[in-house]
Amino acid sequence: MAKVCTQCFADRELLGFINNKPQTSDCDFCGTKNVACIPIEELFDFFLEFLAHFKPVGNGTMLKSAIQANWSLFSSPESAYAILNYLLSKFRLPISNADELVDFSDEILENVGYWDQLKRQLITKNRYITDVNYLTDELGWDGFFSSQIEIPQGQRLYRARLHHNSGEQPYAPAQMFCPPAASSTPGRANPSGIPYLYLSDNPDTVLYEIRATYLDEVSIGTFEIDSNLTKPVLIADFTASSTIFHPSAVSDKIKATLLKQKISADLSKPMRRYDSELEYIPTQFICEFIKIYTGVSGIKFRSSLHLAGNNFVIFEQDLVTCTQVDQVKVQHILISS
Repeated sequence: MAKVCTQCFADRELLGFINNKPQTSDCDFCGTKNVACIPIEELFDFFLEFLAHFKPVGNGTMLKSAIQANWSLFSSPESAYAILNYLLSKFRLPISNADELVDFSDEILENVGYWDQLKRQLITKNRYITDVNYLTDELGWDGFFSSQIEIPQGQRLYRARLHHNSGEQPYAPAQMFCPPAASSTPGRANPSGIPYLYLSDNPDTVLYEIRATYLDEVSIGTFEIDSNLTKPVLIADFTASSTIFHPSAVSDKIKATLLKQKISADLSKPMRRYDSELEYIPTQFICEFIKIYTGVSGIKFRSSLHLAGNNFVIFEQDLVTCTQVDQVKVQHILISS
């Protein structure tokens, strides 16, 4: 009976599952001696369900690469190759080895691919009324945004505002919040007239997000969660590394990961001068969907303009306070092609 160890995997839930088994042995896959192991047969049910959601295709991605790119399930390419080939030799699946070119199953692709259909519908056909029951009852999207985090007291978040004239004083803290609803313009997350507060966890990121250029003068506000709040501020997290190991609902975990990747990419996409505000409509819709169906107070997603930072959208700006405002002048910019 082949043994597999904690050194072979990187998925936190799977590592926890192995560590809960009081066995040490030598690993038959990576060769580590005297390490926490389990018989690999204990993972057969999970891997059989997981691998059944892939299909061989001529122009796809190698199975081991597709898994690692989305979940970092294994600790190394060597472990992925050895374990997958062993498992595939035991299962009756249409995939024969870890290097075979694959894509996700039709069920997965149809569920996640509906995001592209929905975007077209919202822009060109049904802007204000769509079949939300199909999203929840048929596709199960309301359950795909359960990865939530708390913004802790003391965490600093930042927002920048450009100065219109040289030599101006820094904006007052009250001026660093959202504009009034009547003058609120649409953004990636908020529709016109419904202001959301856009923040980042890196003070440099906000300069990229507002497209600051050389010698621009900018006020940067520092924000924290209001200390008077009695409930935690929970937000939907699009940046968390996903775990795929689960005794059931593997299909939903795959769909949730891929759907959130698509939405996060659209939320992060910078608006070009010649883009229409219509491009905002799908992400505005999904943010409102998440707000209503999860009850979260905002979302977190990666910045595409400055990879060192993450962006936050806070639905209710009263949840935070502006603790200070600093004025900076941009001294250099980096332009790449």
